[in-house]
Amino acid sequence: MAKFAFGCLALLAGLTLACTTIEARISSESFKHGHHVHSVKSKETANLPPFTNNHYVLTGTIAMNGYHSTAPIVVLVDKGSHFTYVLQLQGSRIVRALTISNAIGSSDKPTPPGRYSVVRKAKFPIWVPPKSIDKKQKPVEPYNQTHKNPLGVAALFLNKDALALHGTNDADSIRTSSSHGCIRHSNADISRLFGMVDKGDTVLIVSKFRGTVLNKSDFKTRHQ
Repeated sequence: MAKFAFGCLALLAGLTLACTTIEARISSESFKHGHHVHSVKSKETANLPPFTNNHYVLTGTIAMNGYHSTAPIVVLVDKGSHFTYVLQLQGSRIVRALTISNAIGSSDKPTPPGRYSVVRKAKFPIWVPPKSIDKKQKPVEPYNQTHKNPLGVAALFLNKDALALHGTNDADSIRTSSSHGCIRHSNADISRLFGMVDKGDTVLIVSKFRGTVLNKSDFKTRHQ
């Protein structure tokens, strides 16, 4: 019995030594090439919840939760449902902080889909009509001076395609496809959205909510 126990201990000692030697070789080779620690860290970062390989695919259901002023957001304009969402990264989950109705471009002037960023915010902006409406492009005074201004009480101007998310002077047009390409909201709703969005935030314009892929980089860090 003593010989059997001694034999088992010797076998375990041999296995431990072999494993230690293999681990030491792996660590040495990884350190020599300078990539082991970096690759593990990158993989872990790319797969931190709720992201997989730095991506998050939207399903049909996302929980609602209150808006957190310090947490990063993405504004999602869903052309198919006529809804605009504020999606917020709160810890390890993505939630809906706001859902409001919108109006998008008409069939002959459709709102182009794509990934945009907010470059300017303005309350009671002056409107410069496109040449298709006014060849002289005479500026229209702010909404608080004349309700002829279709931008309403506020606007979030995007970085390309001359697009903006804004209010309206025609509340009955909400939930229709009737604009010249921009995204309209009621004046009450654009005021709420305006308060949640910072310059530099990502705006995604998509044809359908379900299946849209969010990148981790879409959620910009907020500095308070």
